[in-house]
Amino acid sequence: MARILLVHAHPEPRSFSSALASTAREVLAAAGHEVEFSDLYAQKFDPVSGRGNFTAAADPEYFKQQVEETFATEHGGFAPELEAEMRKLERCDLLIFSFPLWWFGLPAMLKGWVDRVIAYRRFYGGGVWYDVGKGRGRRALAVLTTGGEAPIYGPFGLNPTLEDILRPIHHGIFWFNGYSPLPPFVAWAAGRVSDAERHAYLAAWRERLAGILDEKPVHRPPTAEFDPETFVDTVPRFMVTVTRARPADEEYRRLVPAELARVQALRHDGVLLQAHLAPPDAEPWRGFLLLRVKTADEARALCQTLPLAAHLRFEVDRVA
Repeated sequence: MARILLVHAHPEPRSFSSALASTAREVLAAAGHEVEFSDLYAQKFDPVSGRGNFTAAADPEYFKQQVEETFATEHGGFAPELEAEMRKLERCDLLIFSFPLWWFGLPAMLKGWVDRVIAYRRFYGGGVWYDVGKGRGRRALAVLTTGGEAPIYGPFGLNPTLEDILRPIHHGIFWFNGYSPLPPFVAWAAGRVSDAERHAYLAAWRERLAGILDEKPVHRPPTAEFDPETFVDTVPRFMVTVTRARPADEEYRRLVPAELARVQALRHDGVLLQAHLAPPDAEPWRGFLLLRVKTADEARALCQTLPLAAHLRFEVDRVA
């Protein structure tokens, strides 16, 4: 059984965001997991960093948070409410952030938890990061509600894509600290959909939770693949321009769902960095794939794994 830390940030206990958090707590505990629940609003957690983070000071005259965090790590000097949260984080095998998406990011309460709890030297610093971070071998997941529907956060939507919005969380908080991110669970437009749709969200969430510990994390490249001085990626990038070899027919249309699933799998595996595809019936049709692979031959071989490969032409160019 796993140890799970669920950090929830919503001011209304009857909100759908809170319902998702409560469901996770119930389902995971019923499965025999040890669940610790940090309900930040209920705890009246203070998100504001400052000298209140500490019980002693390294430099009483000039406040620099990382200096004070180093001193507190070495001398056991964190405030009791932070020490309690830090110990929860150190114990967990799976970290879950539960929150509504506010202004394309975390609510201030949850961001303040990150700022105060994930302290320098206690959790990161001195080369302790990414795949050699304190969270290595553990996983992390964001479960969130949005105000808008899915298309507005898609590749042609008015808002930034959800992938871009979550990058500071998935990469900058989870992966930076060694936690392998899992794909997010999103309840789109949770406050505006029907009760039936909300029930469907909860059912899908329960189903996902049942196998959450067996999920394959989203791949993140190890630090060994980056230059040790510049931290620039040593694995090349290849742009693949995709066109149709012949007009779309019934077989082509039948294979489109499998094609999109394969594209998503390549993104999950970390070899496909970007995909820009015209609608299936567009004429002329083009697509662009940015691949992170070592050789052009490897890029071409990956393209041949697409279900529609026999219907397409691929032009591969190294771009970096």
